[in-house]
Amino acid sequence: PVRLLIDEMHHVAVAGALRADGCDAISVAERPDLRGTSDSDLFELAASTHGVIVTENIRDFAPLAARWVAEGRLFVGLVLTSPQRFNRAAVAYPGDLLAALRSWLTAAPPAGEGWTWWL
Repeated sequence: PVRLLIDEMHHVAVAGALRADGCDAISVAERPDLRGTSDSDLFELAASTHGVIVTENIRDFAPLAARWVAEGRLFVGLVLTSPQRFNRAAVAYPGDLLAALRSWLTAAPPAGEGWTWWL
């Protein structure tokens, strides 16, 4: 089973709906102790709990993942979301993101560690 740590730019309803489906999902936005946590610390947390970060913050998380891979440090994976595909100002959001994550989870996420997946 995949453990998801959903970055705070995404609506808390995504994590709640995934939990209702039986998925282990936490939204940074719903956890006061995690809100405002640095990207580096969130990456550390996900790695230490065998979680996968779901974020649209490509600019910060993609280099973090690349650095960890280059250093031989282990983390499960990173799911990057496109702000064009999942426009947070659109009526379809967050339902479109939830549908994409459900589909991704059903299709069996990548095996191994240190991967990056684009939704």
